[in-house]
Amino acid sequence: MRLKIVCNLDQEEVPQDYRSKIVMLIKSGLIKKHPDVFSDLYDSNKQKEFTFSVYFKNAQFNKNVIIVEGKEVIINFSTGNAKLALPLYNAFTSQMWQKVKISEQCNLQITKVDVVKERDIASGSSVFKTLSPIVCRDHNQETFKDWFYDYSDEEFESILKRNLQSKLEKKYGSFVAEDIKKVSITPINMKKTVVLHYDLYMACSIGLLKIEAPQYMLEYMASSGLGSITGMGFGMLEQV
Repeated sequence: MRLKIVCNLDQEEVPQDYRSKIVMLIKSGLIKKHPDVFSDLYDSNKQKEFTFSVYFKNAQFNKNVIIVEGKEVIINFSTGNAKLALPLYNAFTSQMWQKVKISEQCNLQITKVDVVKERDIASGSSVFKTLSPIVCRDHNQETFKDWFYDYSDEEFESILKRNLQSKLEKKYGSFVAEDIKKVSITPINMKKTVVLHYDLYMACSIGLLKIEAPQYMLEYMASSGLGSITGMGFGMLEQV
């Protein structure tokens, strides 16, 4: 399921760490309409099988804030998990026309929620553009330290593949390990960007990339995102 959520702002200034505000919006909607789903997703460190991106119409990106001259925001949202589709749709529609505070000065208001037709993936190779930055994170389970890599680093592909394998083995089983060997991730026209997220600056990658993989893996990446912390608004892809 893919959604286009149109929103209005009552002020032009939006905080740089806006993704955390969208997560807050998702959480508040689930608590209201589907508290059992909220509990399942957020009472433990469960992998989130969804992703989103945010488009600011007529925006200027400054050091501390984003100036949105048109006061219009579009949230693109996607999940490949059929059980989550309806609860997440309800989470957004239940808050339509309500003012949601995203900073001390600014409120966001959902005005429209549309279901977007998804494109079929019919082959073992697709070119994608990033709608939100890809986070390539190497997490050390012993020290709990994170290292972030961008598309130009040698480790970029191997860490993304390891991350993808971990997600899909939980969903499909151990056979995924053999299929992951068939995956190839090739940057075509990408660049590094640095993103502020919960007081942490992270190296990320945006642009075009070609992915060769079994069809079910391509479908998963297209619907639920690529890389780490996709449920925080990272790694959303669109087929081109």
